[in-house]
Amino acid sequence: MLTADWLPSFIDRVFVRDAAISLVFITALLIVRMLIHRAILRRHDMSPELKRRWLVTLRNTVLVLFVLAMALIWANEIETLAVSLVAIAAAIVLATKEMILCGMGSIYRTSSNAYTVGDRIEINGLRGLVIDTNLLCTTLHESSQVQTHKGTVGRAITFPNSLLLSQPLYNETALGQYVIQTVHVAIDRSADWQRAEALMLASAAAVVAEYADDLSHHARQIERSYAVETPTLAPRLRISLEDREDITLHLQLPAPLGQRAAIEQRILRDLLGGLYGALEKTDVKS
Repeated sequence: MLTADWLPSFIDRVFVRDAAISLVFITALLIVRMLIHRAILRRHDMSPELKRRWLVTLRNTVLVLFVLAMALIWANEIETLAVSLVAIAAAIVLATKEMILCGMGSIYRTSSNAYTVGDRIEINGLRGLVIDTNLLCTTLHESSQVQTHKGTVGRAITFPNSLLLSQPLYNETALGQYVIQTVHVAIDRSADWQRAEALMLASAAAVVAEYADDLSHHARQIERSYAVETPTLAPRLRISLEDREDITLHLQLPAPLGQRAAIEQRILRDLLGGLYGALEKTDVKS
């Protein structure tokens, strides 16, 4: 069958065939994506976080399949076009340098399993929960632990994946849902630091006791899965004298990721209540 005479010269039978195959493939891919997307949302036995992770994986998989299919279907046309673009290939590379780096960063993230949706990470001063990833960027839900005196939290932060090639990445959930939380308290050298130490350790012990069984089970799983020795699960306190006027107490204890801020506030309130409560009782007696 001959193509119509009024069509452009580059449209021949091969072009029409490739266009028809592309149209059929795209239609089928969109239908399959819609059905899988609907099936994931209808699952009642999956948590919202797991559903979000599956939806992100589905979207990225569909994108990869689309790109690969189009490259295979239009291989001859792409080859012809590539030959004609050799003269400006260098300019294209320079113009898309950042996008290429983002794509390489995405490949690095996938191959190294650096993080996935639902992990808590920190990179280049940005810390938060990963809520979305794609070929070019990653989106975080800002953590309340980013800065001590920061008033605005809970924002969505998007950073290019090229940062993964130049900045160290800290994955706080790489080994599970517990981390070693450190509470820093500076007191005057004339104060009763021994009482402050006892109050902080007692408060930390009471906190850890509330989830001690789950923490021990988690530690055994980490040892079996990663063949690493877990840190001490009991609270411990270090003292530093870096400041000439203060004594700094560094309390370390295992804490669930989502409760670190609440646990720190509880320990600080117990410390202040114990110290100032004792002073008030002394004043009343005197």
